Amino acid sequence: MILLVLLVLAAVLASAALVLIWFTRIFGHTAWLAVLCYGAIAWFVFGNLLKPVMLVTAFSDRLGAPYWRGLVLASFMLGAISFRLPARLALLRGPLFVAVGMSGSLASVGHYAEDLRSEAIERFRPDRESREPFLDSVYNAPQDFQFFLHGAAMKRCVPYAWSYHSMGFYRVPPTAARNVMPGKWLAECAKR
Repeated sequence: MILLVLLVLAAVLASAALVLIWFTRIFGHTAWLAVLCYGAIAWFVFGNLLKPVMLVTAFSDRLGAPYWRGLVLASFMLGAISFRLPARLALLRGPLFVAVGMSGSLASVGHYAEDLRSEAIERFRPDRESREPFLDSVYNAPQDFQFFLHGAAMKRCVPYAWSYHSMGFYRVPPTAARNVMPGKWLAECAKR
Protein backbone atom coordinates (compact mmCIF):
# COMPACT_ATOMS: atom_id res chain seq x y z
CA MET A 1 0.00 0.00 0.00
CA ILE A 2 2.80 2.41 0.90
CA LEU A 3 4.59 1.60 -2.35
CA LEU A 4 1.43 2.34 -4.30
CA VAL A 5 1.02 5.70 -2.54
CA LEU A 6 4.66 6.57 -3.25
CA LEU A 7 4.24 5.62 -6.92
CA VAL A 8 1.12 7.77 -7.23
CA LEU A 9 2.89 10.65 -5.50
CA ALA A 10 5.92 10.30 -7.81
CA ALA A 11 3.65 10.24 -10.85
CA VAL A 12 1.78 13.33 -9.66
CA LEU A 13 5.02 15.22 -8.98
CA ALA A 14 6.52 14.19 -12.33
CA SER A 15 3.34 15.23 -14.13
CA ALA A 16 3.31 18.55 -12.29
CA ALA A 17 6.94 19.18 -13.25
CA LEU A 18 6.22 18.45 -16.93
CA VAL A 19 3.16 20.69 -16.90
CA LEU A 20 5.17 23.47 -15.25
CA ILE A 21 7.95 23.21 -17.85
CA TRP A 22 5.39 23.30 -20.67
CA PHE A 23 3.51 26.14 -18.98
CA THR A 24 6.70 28.19 -18.54
CA ARG A 25 7.75 27.75 -22.16
CA ILE A 26 4.40 28.98 -23.40
CA PHE A 27 3.56 31.66 -20.85
CA GLY A 28 6.90 32.78 -19.38
CA HIS A 29 7.01 34.35 -15.93
CA THR A 30 3.26 34.31 -15.49
CA ALA A 31 3.66 30.57 -14.90
CA TRP A 32 5.73 31.14 -11.78
CA LEU A 33 3.19 33.60 -10.45
CA ALA A 34 0.48 31.03 -11.16
CA VAL A 35 2.45 28.44 -9.16
CA LEU A 36 2.77 30.90 -6.26
CA CYS A 37 -0.97 31.60 -6.46
CA TYR A 38 -1.72 27.87 -6.47
CA GLY A 39 0.60 27.35 -3.50
CA ALA A 40 -1.01 30.13 -1.48
CA ILE A 41 -4.56 28.90 -2.12
CA ALA A 42 -3.61 25.26 -1.57
CA TRP A 43 -1.83 26.01 1.69
CA PHE A 44 -4.44 28.31 3.22
CA VAL A 45 -7.61 26.56 2.03
CA PHE A 46 -6.54 22.91 1.87
CA GLY A 47 -3.71 22.94 4.42
CA ASN A 48 -1.47 21.04 2.02
CA LEU A 49 0.13 21.71 -1.37
CA LEU A 50 -0.77 18.32 -2.86
CA LYS A 51 -4.31 17.96 -1.52
CA PRO A 52 -6.08 19.91 -4.32
CA VAL A 53 -4.41 17.71 -6.95
CA MET A 54 -5.14 14.54 -4.98
CA LEU A 55 -8.80 15.50 -4.47
CA VAL A 56 -9.39 15.74 -8.21
CA THR A 57 -7.32 12.65 -9.07
CA ALA A 58 -6.64 9.83 -6.58
CA PHE A 59 -9.36 10.89 -4.09
CA SER A 60 -11.94 12.05 -6.64
CA ASP A 61 -14.31 9.29 -5.53
CA ARG A 62 -14.51 10.77 -2.02
CA LEU A 63 -17.19 13.27 -3.06
CA GLY A 64 -20.39 11.53 -4.09
CA ALA A 65 -22.10 14.63 -5.52
CA PRO A 66 -22.84 13.67 -9.13
CA TYR A 67 -21.89 16.80 -11.09
CA TRP A 68 -19.01 18.32 -9.14
CA ARG A 69 -16.43 17.65 -11.88
CA GLY A 70 -18.48 19.73 -14.31
CA LEU A 71 -18.44 22.64 -11.86
CA VAL A 72 -14.66 22.41 -11.57
CA LEU A 73 -14.30 22.31 -15.36
CA ALA A 74 -16.63 25.30 -15.75
CA SER A 75 -14.66 27.26 -13.14
CA PHE A 76 -11.38 26.67 -14.93
CA MET A 77 -12.98 27.48 -18.29
CA LEU A 78 -14.10 30.77 -16.77
CA GLY A 79 -10.54 31.29 -15.50
CA ALA A 80 -9.23 30.68 -19.01
CA ILE A 81 -10.77 33.99 -20.02
CA SER A 82 -7.78 35.54 -18.26
CA PHE A 83 -5.64 34.52 -21.24
CA ARG A 84 -7.56 37.10 -23.28
CA LEU A 85 -6.13 39.94 -21.17
CA PRO A 86 -4.21 42.57 -23.15
CA ALA A 87 -0.43 42.24 -23.48
CA ARG A 88 0.26 44.91 -20.85
CA LEU A 89 -1.47 42.63 -18.29
CA ALA A 90 0.08 39.40 -19.55
CA LEU A 91 1.86 38.80 -16.24
CA LEU A 92 -1.53 38.40 -14.53
CA ARG A 93 -2.87 35.75 -16.91
CA GLY A 94 -1.52 32.68 -15.07
CA PRO A 95 -2.33 33.77 -11.52
CA LEU A 96 -5.83 34.91 -12.53
CA PHE A 97 -6.45 31.59 -14.27
CA VAL A 98 -5.46 29.68 -11.13
CA ALA A 99 -7.25 32.02 -8.71
CA VAL A 100 -10.52 32.06 -10.66
CA GLY A 101 -10.36 28.32 -11.36
CA MET A 102 -9.61 27.27 -7.80
CA SER A 103 -11.82 29.77 -5.99
CA GLY A 104 -14.67 29.23 -8.47
CA SER A 105 -14.35 25.48 -7.96
CA LEU A 106 -14.37 25.80 -4.18
CA ALA A 107 -17.34 28.16 -4.17
CA SER A 108 -19.47 26.29 -6.70
CA VAL A 109 -18.71 22.75 -5.52
CA GLY A 110 -19.01 23.83 -1.89
CA HIS A 111 -22.38 25.47 -2.46
CA TYR A 112 -23.60 22.50 -4.48
CA ALA A 113 -22.48 19.94 -1.86
CA GLU A 114 -23.99 21.96 0.98
CA ASP A 115 -27.29 22.25 -0.92
CA LEU A 116 -27.37 18.48 -1.44
CA ARG A 117 -26.62 17.98 2.26
CA SER A 118 -29.44 20.38 3.22
CA GLU A 119 -31.89 18.46 1.04
CA ALA A 120 -30.77 15.17 2.59
CA ILE A 121 -31.18 16.58 6.10
CA GLU A 122 -34.72 17.73 5.28
CA ARG A 123 -35.58 14.23 4.04
CA PHE A 124 -33.88 12.55 7.02
CA ARG A 125 -35.71 14.78 9.54
CA PRO A 126 -33.39 14.42 12.54
CA ASP A 127 -34.26 15.62 16.04
CA ARG A 128 -30.94 17.47 16.25
CA GLU A 129 -28.37 18.32 13.58
CA SER A 130 -25.19 20.29 13.12
CA ARG A 131 -23.26 21.16 9.97
CA GLU A 132 -19.69 22.14 9.34
CA PRO A 133 -18.87 24.42 6.40
CA PHE A 134 -17.65 22.67 3.25
CA LEU A 135 -14.33 24.53 3.41
CA ASP A 136 -13.70 23.06 6.87
CA SER A 137 -14.38 19.62 5.41
CA VAL A 138 -11.95 20.24 2.54
CA TYR A 139 -9.28 21.34 5.00
CA ASN A 140 -9.77 18.46 7.45
CA ALA A 141 -10.44 15.53 5.11
CA PRO A 142 -9.58 13.04 3.77
CA GLN A 143 -7.80 11.41 6.67
CA ASP A 144 -7.42 7.78 7.60
CA PHE A 145 -8.58 8.37 11.16
CA GLN A 146 -11.53 10.68 10.81
CA PHE A 147 -12.42 12.60 13.94
CA PHE A 148 -13.83 15.54 12.01
CA LEU A 149 -17.57 15.38 11.40
CA HIS A 150 -18.82 17.11 8.25
CA GLY A 151 -22.23 17.05 9.85
CA ALA A 152 -23.95 15.24 12.68
CA ALA A 153 -27.51 14.27 13.46
CA MET A 154 -29.42 12.62 16.24
CA LYS A 155 -32.68 10.84 15.49
CA ARG A 156 -34.54 9.08 18.29
CA CYS A 157 -31.27 9.15 20.27
CA VAL A 158 -29.40 7.29 17.54
CA PRO A 159 -26.27 9.21 16.43
CA TYR A 160 -25.52 9.71 12.74
CA ALA A 161 -22.70 11.44 10.86
CA TRP A 162 -22.70 12.92 7.36
CA SER A 163 -20.63 11.35 4.60
CA TYR A 164 -19.74 13.35 1.50
CA HIS A 165 -18.68 10.07 -0.07
CA SER A 166 -22.16 8.53 0.06
CA MET A 167 -23.92 11.92 0.30
CA GLY A 168 -25.95 10.58 3.19
CA PHE A 169 -25.94 9.80 6.89
CA TYR A 170 -24.38 6.73 8.42
CA ARG A 171 -24.93 5.38 11.89
CA VAL A 172 -22.18 6.16 14.39
CA PRO A 173 -21.35 3.28 16.76
CA PRO A 174 -22.08 4.15 20.41
CA THR A 175 -18.42 3.73 21.37
CA ALA A 176 -17.37 6.32 18.78
CA ALA A 177 -20.35 8.62 19.40
CA ARG A 178 -19.08 9.74 22.79
CA ASN A 179 -15.86 10.94 21.11
CA VAL A 180 -17.37 12.86 18.19
CA MET A 181 -20.99 13.78 18.92
CA PRO A 182 -21.97 16.90 20.87
CA GLY A 183 -21.98 16.09 24.59
CA LYS A 184 -25.23 17.97 25.12
CA TRP A 185 -27.04 15.65 22.73
CA LEU A 186 -25.70 12.56 24.47
CA ALA A 187 -26.63 13.95 27.89
CA GLU A 188 -30.21 14.66 26.73
CA CYS A 189 -30.54 11.12 25.44
CA ALA A 190 -29.11 9.65 28.64
CA LYS A 191 -31.93 11.36 30.59
CA ARG A 192 -34.61 9.61 28.51
